[in-house]
Amino acid sequence: MSLTLQATRSYLKSGSRLAHTSALSKEPLVHIPKCNVYRFDDTKSASPIFRDLQWNVHDGENWAVVGAGSGEKTMLLEVLDGNYRLRPPPHGGIFPFLSSHSSHRAVSLVSFAHRPRSSGGQFYDYTARYGSVWEEDKITLRQSMFPETLPEFARRDNVHSVEMSEEDRRLFDELVEKLDLGRLLDLPLIALSNGQTRKARILKALLVRPELMLLDEPLTGVDATTRPLLLTILQSLHAARNPRIILGLRKQDPVPEWITHVAAVMGGTVATGEKGDILRKFSDKLDGKFWHSKTNSQKSVTVPREQRDVLVHMKCVNVKYHERHVLKDINWKIHAGDRWHLQGANGSGKTTLLSILTGDHPQSYNQPSPHSELKLFGRRRSQHATSFLATRVGIVSPEIYNAFPRRRAMTVWEAVGTGFDGTFVPHGKHRVGLGLQGGLTEEEEQWRVNRVKEVIRKLGPSAWGETVSGEQFGSRNFADLSAGEQGLVLLMRALVGRPPLVILDEVWSGMDGDMIENARQYLRNGGVGDDQAVVVVTHWEEEVPWTRGEGIESVRQFRLQEGSGVEMP
Repeated sequence: MSLTLQATRSYLKSGSRLAHTSALSKEPLVHIPKCNVYRFDDTKSASPIFRDLQWNVHDGENWAVVGAGSGEKTMLLEVLDGNYRLRPPPHGGIFPFLSSHSSHRAVSLVSFAHRPRSSGGQFYDYTARYGSVWEEDKITLRQSMFPETLPEFARRDNVHSVEMSEEDRRLFDELVEKLDLGRLLDLPLIALSNGQTRKARILKALLVRPELMLLDEPLTGVDATTRPLLLTILQSLHAARNPRIILGLRKQDPVPEWITHVAAVMGGTVATGEKGDILRKFSDKLDGKFWHSKTNSQKSVTVPREQRDVLVHMKCVNVKYHERHVLKDINWKIHAGDRWHLQGANGSGKTTLLSILTGDHPQSYNQPSPHSELKLFGRRRSQHATSFLATRVGIVSPEIYNAFPRRRAMTVWEAVGTGFDGTFVPHGKHRVGLGLQGGLTEEEEQWRVNRVKEVIRKLGPSAWGETVSGEQFGSRNFADLSAGEQGLVLLMRALVGRPPLVILDEVWSGMDGDMIENARQYLRNGGVGDDQAVVVVTHWEEEVPWTRGEGIESVRQFRLQEGSGVEMP
């Protein structure tokens, strides 16, 4: 599907249910007079999250919230969603144009910088989705997120389903076409990429018919081909005022051309105004060009690649769900010391391929063809215990981020310490695990303790300019951290045990610029060794810590397209 901006506008004007017929609102959409912002449980003596916040958004303006820090940017959007207390409270509320509506349903925050599973702090088994398809439990996108669109006979058994009106059905069909989701609705959830699931979440939010939709980091995890299409759709919906949209962007994200105004969030203060003025005035704080900074990696004695251990060997590897091929005849070798950039559009099979690398996918045990071969660390998957593989692969991914438990009692130290054994529950006297044999020597335990201290010191707040010491950060509750800080701790967890294979899947999502810059420098300068391989998954080439060129840490590229893979020259 390809819709130009002109075609989309014509579509909206042609009588579509999406076209909004009301005139521009005479009242401001958002009116926040000068006030301070606090958490609801803050005492009167507490310092405000935002001081002297003053912000007016008028109809016809196109706004983006850009954060020097991702956590602060998200908090400002949450202010609009009613999650914080304003003092003094604005007379008549912050949404004058909603005077005749309930803001509970009229304002919708869709955040891709936060964990979607907010109920409870327990671990959930993210690998179970592979098993569900293996057992022929074909839960589709439609059944999971849009059960109201099922035929009546299929809807009877779905307790979450309600009947959809004809008007709502027309809206659903139009949005499905615009977001190019029609071909995905009846596919198993496992077959969908994170980017495709992201579009489905936007669709679900639009079906609630909010007057104002807040989209936090909508471009993270979306491939380069889909990005301009998604932005065109969002621009068209906003122009039609159905709904009005405010975007939340990281400072390294390009600000779309159609954005006219920016709210820049920096260190507890918010500056608002026209895009050009704000970006010029605060260019030093909002500049995302650190992506392009390059430093020389520390090099050990270079061993020719063909002499280094083969960690992963794939020969004609296939994954299929019934008659649908997700991976087709994949041939890929990963050597110790390799740096790989795994590329591919949303839905090309990247997440499935990663589940083969980690040994989580049931089809990693048995390949249907006698010509197929899969070896992980020199052996077939069936010859490895899952607990062993968990110690050999350190991974950060959206699935790990969503699955990791948010127990109130788990500290940063404990969360990092689970990385040695690849578990999700802290064990041992010093909370650094027990090892595969259920016990550690004194020397092994001391090495682990020192490693936790090292990664917290080199990747934690003290390394990127904060006054919080490593010891203080290590004692904080993991669940109380911002989304970016939690992602950073999970990066520490993936690296702490120095596993032979490290997988960084959309690793920078939600992180602040200072965190990213420091972590990239750490990775380039000894954070991973010449005996470790790294696979980076991102749609933005500039996010890869290493560059293509000569030497042991030259980045190699493996590209997936509709399930087929090839190493790029």
